[in-house]
Amino acid sequence: MIFYRQLTIIWLLLLLIDIISATWRTQPKRVTAEYGSDLSLSCTFQEEDSDKTIVQWLYQNLTDFHSNSHTHKPYWRPLFLNAQSLTPTETRYSIQQKVQQINDSSIAYSTILTLAKVTDSDEGLYMCKSLSPKTIQMAYQVRVIQSLDINPKQIIIPADELGQYSIRLNCILTDNHTGRRHEIHWWHNNKRLGANSNRQARIIKNSTQHSFISTLFYTGEPANIAGNYVCESDPLRKYISVELESNKSSDLILSSHLIVAFGIFLTIFL
Repeated sequence: MIFYRQLTIIWLLLLLIDIISATWRTQPKRVTAEYGSDLSLSCTFQEEDSDKTIVQWLYQNLTDFHSNSHTHKPYWRPLFLNAQSLTPTETRYSIQQKVQQINDSSIAYSTILTLAKVTDSDEGLYMCKSLSPKTIQMAYQVRVIQSLDINPKQIIIPADELGQYSIRLNCILTDNHTGRRHEIHWWHNNKRLGANSNRQARIIKNSTQHSFISTLFYTGEPANIAGNYVCESDPLRKYISVELESNKSSDLILSSHLIVAFGIFLTIFL
């Protein structure tokens, strides 16, 4: 009797592990899109034969989910079956397919769904499913924001600047929806900036009802401060260039000052 009870407990534990792992496998990737921009979602599957590959794109918005919540079966709208559109009236959707030979027995089949000029109504879950030879699926959770902006647009450090130099950059995310959280990350010359990554960098976050503001303070030698900066809310990225003023510009300014001074000298003494 004890043996069967222990066997039942083990079976239940294995079932629970399988359910948890299945949830992890289908966890959607969060994607942020800027209102009015184009958004591309891609899936890649490894298959044995491209002729036997069947890939389906599906979409579920919040209205679909709430209208079917009483049935506990979320409604998915079919968008594409391979390259065949299942929503011919929706002209903003397009599909691309790419096939790359990996080896003699397998290929990489890629499908890219593009949404042109996204609006708030495009928010929701997007899923691509490979139906052959076994079911594989990937999901994206798309959220639409009003804008992502960075300021100032450019910084030029004077060539005669000595010692420590400080810059301040603001990344502003505007979202017309309330109650949503957003992550903003900073990069400098392809390196992620954070509290633990660089002691010279300090990031302060603020928020209002419809705006999320991430302010980067960076202090150091001008040569170390210069470079390309990125603020990111995956996959959106905004760029700013911090440049050192060239010596040619300084020499040109100095030369112009000398010419003016020489002209004044000639005026006075001649």
